[in-house]
Amino acid sequence: MNSIAEIKTTLHQYIAETDDMKILSKLQEYVKNLLAKEKTIIAFNAEGKSLTSEQYKKEIDDAIAEVDGGGVVPQSKMEEGL
Repeated sequence: MNSIAEIKTTLHQYIAETDDMKILSKLQEYVKNLLAKEKTIIAFNAEGKSLTSEQYKKEIDDAIAEVDGGGVVPQSKMEEGL
């Protein structure tokens, strides 16, 4: 598996070796779109805080970990209290 530094070095080499304006323009637009998607608000949490894709995935992972760790009360247990 490549490290971040290795990937960056490889990308730098590709860019430095390419003199084709069309390829460089497409690459620039592609990276710009990817970075914009990461910052786009895709959801809101229960408190009304806006979430990016990365934050949303983290909240889901945190919730799954809480369930797996026994940090929630199952619905069946809650219904027993009725």
